[in-house]
Amino acid sequence: MTAKQHRKEHTMTAEKIIKILNEWSPESCAEEWDNVGLLIGDSSQPVRKVLVALDATEAVINEAVSENFDFLITHHPLIYNPIKKITTADPTGRKILTLIKNGIGIYCAHTNLDKAPGGVNDCLAEKIGLEKIAPLIPESENEPESENIFGIGRTGYLKKETTLAQLIQHIKSVLNLPSLRFSGNSSKILKKIAVCGGDGSGNRYIDAAIAAECDAYVTGDLRYHAVQDALESGIALIDITHYGGEILVVDAIVARLKNYVEIFPSSIDGQVFETV
Repeated sequence: MTAKQHRKEHTMTAEKIIKILNEWSPESCAEEWDNVGLLIGDSSQPVRKVLVALDATEAVINEAVSENFDFLITHHPLIYNPIKKITTADPTGRKILTLIKNGIGIYCAHTNLDKAPGGVNDCLAEKIGLEKIAPLIPESENEPESENIFGIGRTGYLKKETTLAQLIQHIKSVLNLPSLRFSGNSSKILKKIAVCGGDGSGNRYIDAAIAAECDAYVTGDLRYHAVQDALESGIALIDITHYGGEILVVDAIVARLKNYVEIFPSSIDGQVFETV
């Protein structure tokens, strides 16, 4: 057995994994309404095998049980709101009971990982091929536009000008999307792009993309009236779905921890939408 294998099998605890993740995306950077951190489990528990997924769905939890994982890291919290009872009659209750019964801890890094350098939005911006990447909304409004700053969303530049139609085909290819929604003139020439993984449909994010003079904004969960208003500003919008904009971070989490513990991305496709 190598020294690395010995370290992986005998010295890793949930607390150490959490410390590594917090150095990357501190829980203190999460939005006030969010629920991040260790949601189920004992921080001192030994961890041998970690599963990473976007969501703690029943399918993902069943995968963790059947494949003998003892720790689960997700982007979206299993528990958002206060729970008054935990029973098998409720989907969340069933999942909580299954995790506890099988000794599987669960840790969540959500909006803190959205904001972190190398997190959700950097993964998305880099996958699309943007350069000179900077936060769309820096964590501190006084921060200059530069790389490696915590913040919501990202802006960046395409390596060369392209049309909206060409960018759509490129995004479908690199994100492996069979289809996507968009608005705007398909022949519009684009150079500066804004991205926001997950639900970036709020006026705050769209207005920031417009203020940054971006030619297009790429996000998920776009709503009719928000798009209608944005079109009048001249910005193009591309909806890649919530899942499509965030799933990339699973591999980033795996890469961050692979030298410390046995860790795998979930094999479950969590996309909730199908196209016909």
